[in-house]
Amino acid sequence: MGWWALLWLAGALPALAAPAAEARLDTAQVRVGDPLHLELRLRYPQGARPLLPPVPALLGDFTVRPEAPLPPVAEGGEVAEVHRYELRIYRPGTHRLPSLEIALVQTGGDTLKLATAPLTVEVLRVRPEGDKELRDIKGPVDLGSGLPAWAWGLIGALAALAAAGGLYWWLRRRQRPAIPPPPPPPKDYLAEFSRIAGMGLLEVGGTKVYYSLLAETLRRFLEDRMGIEAMERTTVEIAASLRASGCEAGLATQIESFLGAADLVKFARFTPGPEEARQAPEEGKAIVRRGLTLAAEAEAARRAQESAPASAC
Repeated sequence: MGWWALLWLAGALPALAAPAAEARLDTAQVRVGDPLHLELRLRYPQGARPLLPPVPALLGDFTVRPEAPLPPVAEGGEVAEVHRYELRIYRPGTHRLPSLEIALVQTGGDTLKLATAPLTVEVLRVRPEGDKELRDIKGPVDLGSGLPAWAWGLIGALAALAAAGGLYWWLRRRQRPAIPPPPPPPKDYLAEFSRIAGMGLLEVGGTKVYYSLLAETLRRFLEDRMGIEAMERTTVEIAASLRASGCEAGLATQIESFLGAADLVKFARFTPGPEEARQAPEEGKAIVRRGLTLAAEAEAARRAQESAPASAC
């Protein structure tokens, strides 16, 4: 993140008047394959929600790698935010970056369209124009005459010792009965949610990583403690499995809402409010506690039913 981008975020808010979107390149000229950086700057009223365009799909000639966005800055009823992308292109010439359209969903439900101005960048060849001279291929490198005879003998002796040691270990292992490894200790999912909360990801702009870790922890809990296949399934599929398994409706709704919020951050580039993001681990822990309580109650009921005397016919 450039220091000048941070200064823009800190100083732009007091002068903001109307929603706006601006695209900037850090250079207008680059060599083939070298990186250049695109910045998408937005400013809009608090309470509105911008929907970013699919930048990699729109810049088809470029290889696009999104970078972690700067944290939004809110002041005086307005918000400013910056999204950065690293671009590379491997065809020389003058290339045009099209206008990017951002949909701004306002508090009343209306949608305002913002658009950036198109940009151009000149991509230079690595070799100067007209340089077609072929370079000579370098000759082979002399690696010497190889190892002396005594070195080969030493290598052979070490190999024989290693083979003898492996054979001795294998024979000793065959003489002892195999001891099964102890089962892995149960995972403390409550402690895992607390650990993610204390990693400081929100403070450094790692919101997407933060929500990915929270969602993965809950998915592992569903598989480990509730018997719901979750790691390789979508949120919709998990919700259907929860209902089919007879999971309590309130708990199933909590789980679906938690994973759905994480999906918005991971795939739709939605940025939740700071307080909402900080509360997410506590919501995960509440789901875990409720799930463990329901599992314990079900187990107690099963044992009571098994120990009850059979009625006489």
